[in-house]
Amino acid sequence: MKNLKTKIFSLIICICMCLSFFTGCSLFVKKDTVDKTATALKIGDTVITKQELIDSYYSFYQQNYYYFMYYDEETIMNVFYDSVIAREVVLAEANKMLAENPKFFSAEDMEDVWNDVFDYVYGQIDAKEKSLLLLVDADEENLPERLHEHNHDEEEKAYKYEPYEFEAVVEKDYSADTAAPEVDIDQKIVELKDGIYTYNAAVHEEDERDMKPIADEEKAVRTQAFDMYIADLILSAKANKKASGKEAVLKAEIKRIYESYYENALYNKYQEYIESTAAGSGDGEFENKFTDSAIAEKYKKLLKADKESNTLEDNYVSVIESSDNDSLILYHHNGKYTYFTVQHVLVSFDDETLDALKATEGYDTAKDKIFRDYYEQVRETYVDYDNMKTTYRGEDGLVVDVNEDDKIDENDEVSINYILDKFEDDFDAIDTTGMTAEEKVRARTMLFNKYAWTYSGDTGSLTNEKLSGVLGFTISSQTDEHGSFVKDFTNGARSLYEAYLQDKSANNIGETILPVVSDYGVHLMMLTGVYEAGAVVDIQGKSDAEIVAELKTKYVSNLTEQTLYEYFYDMLKEELVGESGTYFTDYRNSLVKSYEESNLIKEVDKMSYDELQDAIN
Repeated sequence: MKNLKTKIFSLIICICMCLSFFTGCSLFVKKDTVDKTATALKIGDTVITKQELIDSYYSFYQQNYYYFMYYDEETIMNVFYDSVIAREVVLAEANKMLAENPKFFSAEDMEDVWNDVFDYVYGQIDAKEKSLLLLVDADEENLPERLHEHNHDEEEKAYKYEPYEFEAVVEKDYSADTAAPEVDIDQKIVELKDGIYTYNAAVHEEDERDMKPIADEEKAVRTQAFDMYIADLILSAKANKKASGKEAVLKAEIKRIYESYYENALYNKYQEYIESTAAGSGDGEFENKFTDSAIAEKYKKLLKADKESNTLEDNYVSVIESSDNDSLILYHHNGKYTYFTVQHVLVSFDDETLDALKATEGYDTAKDKIFRDYYEQVRETYVDYDNMKTTYRGEDGLVVDVNEDDKIDENDEVSINYILDKFEDDFDAIDTTGMTAEEKVRARTMLFNKYAWTYSGDTGSLTNEKLSGVLGFTISSQTDEHGSFVKDFTNGARSLYEAYLQDKSANNIGETILPVVSDYGVHLMMLTGVYEAGAVVDIQGKSDAEIVAELKTKYVSNLTEQTLYEYFYDMLKEELVGESGTYFTDYRNSLVKSYEESNLIKEVDKMSYDELQDAIN
């Protein structure tokens, strides 16, 4: 039952965000079984006709039809009506805010809406143009490049080093914005027609728009595709007994699409504003969710939760979310083992060397020790500090294609000795005057972490937050415990830890870069932190203010500028205003409740499940 309620709750949230999107599609032919102009719902001053309700239900059905096999008709209708009401209540409040402050929805916001409208229409025309071209030549490879499906997953991934920046929740201020202009549909249709023979050359959706003209020889088919698009609109308009002239159907369609995108943009803008009030700024109407007491309570709760967990073994590193293994160390159980972290720059063996090594007796780690020892001797012969190379990633995070630095060879590859020498030179260039020993360690380990992002061939670790600089690779002092790491890697890491034990001064951490050879290549490895048993900040007998004061002075690790205070603040922020945050949902539900209590929600002529189903079938 709990899972069922959770699913329904999640469904309502999803529907509220996208219910009006493309509703009332002009290509959708509806039955005339009801008076569609009749009022179905009243929400405040908003009147929702049966036609609008049918349009919303069509969108709801298209997006969620697979849920219909799991829930009964009554549940489906309750979810549908609840989502319509919740969305309209939010839009009503957003429009009130817009009336009080016209800058709330800015000219830039409106430009984004119209860009989306145009892109949607051009996408429809693209599809028809593509189908026309494929009738002549079935080979998709011969289509114009602008009509190709691009697989961004196959493109080179950028691994850009970006130090952590803490951003507190602050109430949004729209005073500096420019209010959105009045909408002129006729003028926008002129602009749309002018842009039919252009296309957006931007590679990714998040890139800035880059409109380019299509080739002259492609314009004839493009015109034919546009005519097909208009013909479909005319056919639908006639079927639905609406004005069917070319200009009339295009205007009606652009107006419909605009209203969908505009409502979604306004809804999202209002949600962003409400979420920005979670810090309790402004006139004090909203309770501050990020007080020092809230931060301290979150820390104490997690410490207690981990200690009471029956799934954590005595020697297991306790993490905030142990299930995903990507979170940060808080403390260790019983102190049976010490945990330490390392970071590395991997200079990989080239493909030819790897093939030779794989063909060597003993490459298989399951082989007898005598064969493995022989293999490791052979492997050492392939290690050359001057000739083994790794790639260099530039400031954009992509492998450099052009030689921009005369210290980097013509192949844009960097040797082991180059990395070691340059690292020491770069650290010597840092002004450490006045730094404590601990601060110098942090400066050195953070610089080394940047080198991992810039030079390491281990790109797999750069996709994982834990391994990409927040914490590093976490290893237990337990002898012969390798976890998911290769034996050579953990043995090298433990040799750094053993050196640390000889002198536990802070200077010992980050002092040495140890080259360690494995089947993958040479790991330039650095000890970046040692974590003794016990809580990072002890809470016994301390006030919330005292706990917070310590959290603000303790860093998550030597590889980041993030303090524990910022970490727990960010955790609360994610829970409240992140992708699955509850702050706006709770606010929206309270709005609906207040509307209900004020009798502002009226079901004038509620349509049944069968009526709505008949209307869209």
